[in-house]
Amino acid sequence: MIENIIVPQYNNNGIFLRQIRSFVVRNNKFNDSELTIIKKIFPIIGLLFQKEKINFENIFDSFSPVVLEIGFGTGNTLVDTAISNESKNFLGIEVHKISIIKCLKYSFLKKVKNLKIIYHDAEEVLFYMIKNETLSRVQLFFPDPWHKKRHHKRRILKKKFINLILKKLMLGGILHIATDCQYYADSVIEIIKFIPGYKNLSQENNYIPRPVFRPITKFEKKAIFLKNSVFDLIFKKIM
Repeated sequence: MIENIIVPQYNNNGIFLRQIRSFVVRNNKFNDSELTIIKKIFPIIGLLFQKEKINFENIFDSFSPVVLEIGFGTGNTLVDTAISNESKNFLGIEVHKISIIKCLKYSFLKKVKNLKIIYHDAEEVLFYMIKNETLSRVQLFFPDPWHKKRHHKRRILKKKFINLILKKLMLGGILHIATDCQYYADSVIEIIKFIPGYKNLSQENNYIPRPVFRPITKFEKKAIFLKNSVFDLIFKKIM
């Protein structure tokens, strides 16, 4: 039911190319109860990874704008947001098994109709499955900052990935990032500053006040408990 999380990449000589990922897969096996959930609910809410572009109108059976959330954690806030925004369709991408299981259970419990999830690497999903200029919004809330300098190469928000998101956003589409790591936020701002097509919606060209529409995730609750500041960055596709 669930395919490999990584699509092997080879060069012209057939040599495997090891790619640096923004996550670490520790245990990709499902126990019996998890397999039951997968078999029962995944065909309703889940999408299998494929090397073909998907048609959102067919998948959601509507022409509503599509919001993509990358790394949805437990999925509770994503599901609740989808339920309270019936005029939009939501697509979630996650690579952690436990997150997928929790999201499937909660989605089924809440009978959400406008949500699909994919258990795969976000960069490959964007590249292979998402047509250009089809997303109204892309959001990443509290991505792993990989604090140690030697791990910075694992951060998902690198120039290549941010450029890829730009291609998938429709004109006027939004990239919304929230993090409690200021130097991660600053590094993203510095990267996007040199990517034509994005406009920082902050008047000071840095962060915006916390939007009331952004749900509070468990990671934000932890940040608040630790008295860490939270930084919201919103960029608009203008060309």
